[in-house]
Amino acid sequence: MNVNRRRFLKSTAAGVAGAAVLGSHGVTIASPYFAADPVKLAIIGIGGRGFENITELRRETQSDPSIVQVTALCDVDSGSHSSRGRQTYPQAFFTDDYKRIIDRNDVEAVLIATPDHTHAVIAAAAIKAGKHVYCEKPLAHDVHEVRTLIDLAQRHNTVTQMGTQIHAGNNYRRVVEIVQAGTLGEIRRVKVWQNNRVQRPGILGQPNATPPSTLNYDLWLGPVAQRPYSATYHPFNWRYWWDFGGGILSDMACHYMDLPHWALNLRRPTSIVAQGRVNYQADSFVPSQLQVDYQYAARENLPPVHLTWCHGTGGADLSGQETYRGFRGTANLTAGVLFEGDKGKLIADYNNLRLMPEDRFTGFQAPTPTIPNSVGHHKEWLQAIRTGGPTTCNFAYSGPLAETVQLGNVAYRCGTPLEYDGATGRVTNCPAAEQYLKCEYRKGWTL
Repeated sequence: MNVNRRRFLKSTAAGVAGAAVLGSHGVTIASPYFAADPVKLAIIGIGGRGFENITELRRETQSDPSIVQVTALCDVDSGSHSSRGRQTYPQAFFTDDYKRIIDRNDVEAVLIATPDHTHAVIAAAAIKAGKHVYCEKPLAHDVHEVRTLIDLAQRHNTVTQMGTQIHAGNNYRRVVEIVQAGTLGEIRRVKVWQNNRVQRPGILGQPNATPPSTLNYDLWLGPVAQRPYSATYHPFNWRYWWDFGGGILSDMACHYMDLPHWALNLRRPTSIVAQGRVNYQADSFVPSQLQVDYQYAARENLPPVHLTWCHGTGGADLSGQETYRGFRGTANLTAGVLFEGDKGKLIADYNNLRLMPEDRFTGFQAPTPTIPNSVGHHKEWLQAIRTGGPTTCNFAYSGPLAETVQLGNVAYRCGTPLEYDGATGRVTNCPAAEQYLKCEYRKGWTL
C-alpha cells in the first residue's frame, strides 16, 4: 500500500469503518478499524526510552500484529545503545541519520523517541514529507517548537500522538468521568507533584572527551550549538542541561498535568510564576527542586483554576498548607494529582483514586463510564492512521499541554511572574522571556 492509497482510505474510512464510539476530548474514533495493510513504521531513537516504546508497541499489537510493519530504524549511536532495537527488527533498514528515514517510500509513519532537543526538527521534517507522527513527551524543546508542530500537523492533516502513555490508562479515564460529572463541585485548585529530584550525574566534567566511534555526535547535537563532547550527556543525563532538556518538569509533568488538563478542559495558562533550587553547580544545569504556579482563565461554565506543580519535594498537603519546600505531608503517594472542589477532594496517581473526606462519599456510585477503555496508546495511533480517525493525544490537545509545561521552565529562568497570551504565544510583560520561548539553531538546522 502506498501513501496515496492510505490517504484515499483515510478520506473514505468514515463511511465503511463501522460504528463510531465517543472518544476522549469529545472526538469520535471509528471502531472496528478498516481492514487494511500494515502501517509501515520507522522508529527514530531506539535505545533507552526508544526501546521502551518498542516493547510497548509489541505488547499492544501482539494480538493484531498485522496492524504494523517496522520497516526502518534510526539511532545516532550504532553501538550497544541501539543493539536491542536492531535485534528486535533485524530485517529493518538501519541508519544513524533521520533524514534518510524521512526520504524512504516504505515509511508512512514515524515514532520519535530521541532526546528533547531533536524532537521538533525530526517531527517537522516528517510531517512535511507526508508522514504521520508519534512523538515522545514533552513534544518539543521550547514553546515556539511546540506551536510550530501544532500548526504543521493541522495544515498537513497528519495523524499525531504525543507519547503520554498514561493517558490510555483506565484509572485516568475514571477520574475524568468523576470530575466531569460534577461529583467534586466547582474545582478552582489543583496540586500536582512528583518526588523525583535531579540526581548528580555520575560524570561531571570531561568536556573534551573523544566521542565513541559508534556515536554520530554531530547528529546527536542536531540544532544545538557546537560544543565539545562530554560523556556526561549521552545516553540520559542530557535531560539536566537546558540546551538539551528541561529537567524533571519537562520529563514528568506532561504525564501528571495531563489529568487536570483533560478533566477540567484546561489549555494554556494566563500567568505563570516559578521558584526553584539548583543543588549542583554546573553550566546550564536545571533546578533540582521546583514549584510552578499556573493560573487558568474561566472556560465556558467552568471557573478559573490555580494549578501548582512541585518536584523534588514531598507529597500533597491535604490540610491545604503549602510552602516552597513542597506540599507538606503525603497521602502515601510519591507522585499524584489533588483536585480540590467545593463538594470534596479527589487524589489520584496512575493507578489509584480516592475521594475525600471519606465519610462524605460513603456508598459512592461512580458515574456510568463515558470514555471507552483504550486499545493502547500506540495502537490507537496506528488504528487512526488506517481509518483516518482521531487520536486522544493528538497535537491539538497535547500541544497546549506541552506548551504549558515548557512555560514553567521559562518562568523559572526569567525569575519573574509572567503574563502569557496563549493566542499569540507571547509573554506580554517580560521581553527577556523571548530568548527562552524560542531557541537559536545552529547554521544548517531549521524547522
